[in-house]
Order: sequence, then C-alpha cells, then structure tokens
Amino acid sequence: MAQNIRQKFQDWMDTLVDAIAHNDAGMGAGIAAVRAALTGKNPVWAAIKALVSGLSGKAKVALVLLLVLGLVLAPVLVVVLLLVLVVAALVAAVRAASA
Repeated sequence: MAQNIRQKFQDWMDTLVDAIAHNDAGMGAGIAAVRAALTGKNPVWAAIKALVSGLSGKAKVALVLLLVLGLVLAPVLVVVLLLVLVVAALVAAVRAASA
C-alpha cells in the first residue's frame, strides 16, 4: 500500500516537474539548479544550461548577438574609461595648480 502511494506521488511529481520545466525557461533553470545542488554538481552552470535550452530560437540568436556585441565593444569602453580618467586627472591637476 505504501509503495503504491509512493509510486503515485513520484509519478505526479515527475509530471509536475516536466510540465514546469517545459513551459517556463526560468522555472526550468531553477529546478535544474536544485537538482544539481542535490547531486553535488555546480547549480549555477546547470541553471545556465537549462535556461539557454529553454529559450526560443529567436531568443538564443539575440543572446549570441548580445554576447558578441559585448565582446566587441568591451575594449572600446575600456579606452573611453581611461580617457575620462586622464581628463579628470588633468582637470584636478590644473585646479590644484591654480589654487
């Protein structure tokens, strides 16, 4: 009797987890992270993989384009930041010299 109830509960939980995992990428990522944590694996990596696998094709393409754009623009942003710091240092030096 107890084994039958346990099996029905396990089947119900499997159905619930499958329904949640296939309908919402974020929920599937959370479930994958919990599963990975319970098995001793890295939950962050499992959540990222589940999130990407749950995205639509257009969302995956947009994610790849965003990553490529970030990699291309990162050096430009660093150069701009350095120029801003140099200008700020020059302004501070001129103000200090005039005071």
